[in-house]
Amino acid sequence: MLIGEAGIGKATAARGLRDLLPEAEAITGCFYNCHPKDRDNWCDGCKTANDDLNSYTARVPILELPIGASEKRIFGGFDHNSKLKPGFVGRVNNGYLILPRVNLLDPETLNRLLDISETGIHKSPLGDFIHPAEFKIVATMNPEDGELDDEVLERFSMAVRVNAIKDIEERIEIVRRVEEYRADPEGFVYQNRREMEAFSARITRARDMVNRADVPKKVETAIQKTIKNIGLDNNWVVDALTQAALANAAFDDRVWVTVDDVAEVADMVLGHRINE
Repeated sequence: MLIGEAGIGKATAARGLRDLLPEAEAITGCFYNCHPKDRDNWCDGCKTANDDLNSYTARVPILELPIGASEKRIFGGFDHNSKLKPGFVGRVNNGYLILPRVNLLDPETLNRLLDISETGIHKSPLGDFIHPAEFKIVATMNPEDGELDDEVLERFSMAVRVNAIKDIEERIEIVRRVEEYRADPEGFVYQNRREMEAFSARITRARDMVNRADVPKKVETAIQKTIKNIGLDNNWVVDALTQAALANAAFDDRVWVTVDDVAEVADMVLGHRINE
């Protein structure tokens, strides 16, 4: 969750994931981006085809939910020929779903999206279709649009406060870069490609390293004590803080987590769960 006032680039930052995340394999022709090696989570179509499948490599799917999208467009349904048309939750399987101005989304729809994201499976209310829906939600929120219920906000593993840049020189540099991009988009991207490629490579290494990272006993104890001291003593929050610390260590090219990792991510994981 990215929280901040309007116009400071929350959604733009979320969209930037498209150019940073590594490529992934998917089965050719599959509406749900099934991974060829993840047979346990294949859709019915891929299971039926079984060995008659080809795969390709492409960017991880990142879709942005339009404000005001219909329920059928979000969750899918059948057309006039009784053919199933996947919605956003199907097409973003194995990817990321961006929810701009999430506090304007219908609460029932938001909770349903969170349920699907947590389980990795979408089953229609009538039970007439079921498909894999393994995706992560990246949401943006402007508090001026209205607050979210605490119970809903707490379902987001992390929340980041995005503040407007006050430094005059930095603001001038931002305007200069925007104008430079508008004048020559391809040239601007080419000029900055090395920095982007290096950052993307760092993310790729971290995604591999996090699976080998370890949390020492003393760090586990520190996490437990931190959670208990602020009155959030439950396993879900413990897991969120642990996973964030693991990611922070992996991003720094380390396979061991330190107390400093926990401290660096604590505000993102715990800040929106503490009543001020």
